[in-house]
Amino acid sequence: ELERNQGSQPASAGGPRGASGFENVEGADITFDQGKVRVAIESDVLFDSGRASLKPGAKRALDEVARVLNTRYAGKSVLLEGFTDTDPIVRSGFKSNYHLGFDRAYSVREYLISKGVAASRMEMLTSFGPNRPKDTKAKSRRVEVVVDEQR
Repeated sequence: ELERNQGSQPASAGGPRGASGFENVEGADITFDQGKVRVAIESDVLFDSGRASLKPGAKRALDEVARVLNTRYAGKSVLLEGFTDTDPIVRSGFKSNYHLGFDRAYSVREYLISKGVAASRMEMLTSFGPNRPKDTKAKSRRVEVVVDEQR
């Protein structure tokens, strides 16, 4: 809830540093908060429901994320966060929404590494599972790429 409670600004509002560079990422919601750029990518762009393997079309969005990370944010720390909706797991085979959220973040990490983003930059992977829902289930299912502009 950090982005809502501490006055983050959407990238379209200009943010503290202007455009983020991630504006061409399909399905991305970009916010700035306390020296961090947060890029929330809708799960529908990246994954099929209840799955953690990337959809073929996800690669376009993640190619752009990798390009921006390797140019504009070269050397900066990256955090990957996985989120799900609040519906309990029924048929996907995951033990919980936390497992699904983590595996989705991990899939994004592995793809970014394959596109030249150094694994050492991605300091943390985490899953909030269903704990930080957005206003709709579709928006709740997402992976967020958080770039620390300070580090």
